[in-house]
Amino acid sequence: MHNYNVDHKYKFQTRIGNWFEEWELDETKKKDYLKNRQNGQLASIVKDTKTNYSLRLASLTFPQDDYIHFGFHLMLQNLKTQGFLSIDIQEKLKIEEEAYNITTASTSQPTVRSVFVIIPYTKEPNYYGDDVLHYGQHFRIVANPRISNNKTFYLHSLPQTPTRCAKISRKQEVCAIESDVFNTVWKFEHADPKIRFEMEGQPVRSDDTVLIKHSFTQHWLASDDIVYQNDFGREREVFVHSYQCLNKTQNLIAEKEGRTTIDIPLRNQEPQNLWKFQVARKQNEQFDESVMDDNRNVKNLMIRVKQQITGKGSYGLRGLAKIFMEMDQNNNGVVEYNDFKWGLRNFGLNLSEDETKMIFQTFDKNCNGKIEFNEFLDAFRQQMSDKRLYYVQRAYASIEQKAGKVTLETMGRLINVKEHPDVLKGYKTERQVFQDFVSHWNKANPDRVISFQEFGEFYQDVSSSVQQDETFEAILKKLWNL
Repeated sequence: MHNYNVDHKYKFQTRIGNWFEEWELDETKKKDYLKNRQNGQLASIVKDTKTNYSLRLASLTFPQDDYIHFGFHLMLQNLKTQGFLSIDIQEKLKIEEEAYNITTASTSQPTVRSVFVIIPYTKEPNYYGDDVLHYGQHFRIVANPRISNNKTFYLHSLPQTPTRCAKISRKQEVCAIESDVFNTVWKFEHADPKIRFEMEGQPVRSDDTVLIKHSFTQHWLASDDIVYQNDFGREREVFVHSYQCLNKTQNLIAEKEGRTTIDIPLRNQEPQNLWKFQVARKQNEQFDESVMDDNRNVKNLMIRVKQQITGKGSYGLRGLAKIFMEMDQNNNGVVEYNDFKWGLRNFGLNLSEDETKMIFQTFDKNCNGKIEFNEFLDAFRQQMSDKRLYYVQRAYASIEQKAGKVTLETMGRLINVKEHPDVLKGYKTERQVFQDFVSHWNKANPDRVISFQEFGEFYQDVSSSVQQDETFEAILKKLWNL
């Protein structure tokens, strides 16, 4: 039905009935847009939903000894790109089988796209009689089952052809595929060529630097500074290619074809072929992943929210507190449901409407449609250990001694962002680290004196978002030159 209240629906110099088709088309597009937005079907919403799905926090295995075992959930870091092996479930390859792209991504947290599982190759006997992985032993690398609704996707490669090769470098393609074929079989080799032969058959240690050899083509898994743009940003391409020091050349043709030559074991590999393991360093970093997807009770929901807050980095909890404080126009520490819902969404927490209501109703003890947001945040705050509190006290005393008083202005002058762990690892620039620190204080007056209690509360929020003592200590030591 047409809206006859709109002016200029007809051209003034034409007959009745020659109506504006452009106007009607714009109205139809607007209605479709509003309908898709309400149903969550906009392209941008669908993309964000899929991205958040892949960035859900995942558990790493806490080793009981110094070795890698079958069934371990771990991350693989490339020494050249410093990125972690990751699957892009949103980029399906244009081949007959269901297959997805593999890259290395810069990340500080284990997610479902960057955590893989080591499983045995069951079509050959286990000559070692245990579940410890040994050098030269065949195995498979499987994507986290939560990334694909419990489907099994194996790390896969096959000989390079004109139609099947890496998208940018044109080297041997690597992808995640569901087919159970020999092209999904790999083995570890020691990175040091001087002891590589002697290490054959020895257990693989969790702190070893290793080569990952593709058993079918006899070349090594690699990643290089070749930018691969996807929905997660600028990542690095992964492929199979042997990077070796070219100190001997008489056997290069045979090596390219995958044949073993006499001088291969004596060659050093370039960093593109070298990989490090990342496993859980503490027992509490290994958790039951099923609670992350179980929405039947508030306890599991709160665990999931806590893991997502931790995944935002050291200022995760502080950032959420800042959003609620900015919404609190009356300065009474209270928010209503709509503010609570949009605060969580603006922060980037992936919760449905029903999940948000379930959490809100838990803290709405008076059933008046309002909650104290500090009570909600306290559910995620943790008391600092004596060791962490000691470094906070030292930092405050150091600033006070050097500047005479602790204000946002004096902290801005004294802070040393060059040695911050995120800067050293290349995750952030110096400017980004500085802006993050200043913005999370939320102080209008930079000259107002900050008490130790306020300084301690700030770092209590930071401490609650940092799991490892070493990381928390490194942040304080580097920032304040302790």
